[in-house]
Amino acid sequence: MEYFLIKQHEGIKKYVNITFDFFDRKEIWKKQDPLFIPLENTEEMAYLPFLDCGVCVVSKEMKKIFEMYQKAIISRPVILADIKAGLSDVFYCIKTIKIDCLGSSTVYQNNVIQKIYLNDKKIGYEKVFQIKGIAQRHIVADLEVVEKLLRENIVGFDAVLLERERGE
Repeated sequence: MEYFLIKQHEGIKKYVNITFDFFDRKEIWKKQDPLFIPLENTEEMAYLPFLDCGVCVVSKEMKKIFEMYQKAIISRPVILADIKAGLSDVFYCIKTIKIDCLGSSTVYQNNVIQKIYLNDKKIGYEKVFQIKGIAQRHIVADLEVVEKLLRENIVGFDAVLLERERGE
């Protein structure tokens, strides 16, 4: 199976940007009620389907597809409201299972991962997950999930093919 690192799209420069500090990230999962985040944009911004802002924030369409393939996803609604433009949209902070699946060929430089290799055997049959032991909050999805996202015309995210090791 092929796996892709789902990342915030780097080609779009004017996008809705939200930030969570470290304390906020720890507190997000303690409650269920929606988070309300007022936006103060002075110009029109794109609402990307995947935002990496310390936690993974996804559109409702992307969340729905992730949940079709992976049942163990925890989410909390986030209402993004542009007061000046009178617009709002619902997104979701998501937390997926974390799998200890880094392969021994993973390349490090100064203790920072430069190239990820996944160990296929450790992943098993999981479709959407995060990699245990790395600081980045990116989501990993298998080819079937990425194809479904594209078939549903969900664009505005980057999917980077990850290298694999065949069972160690």
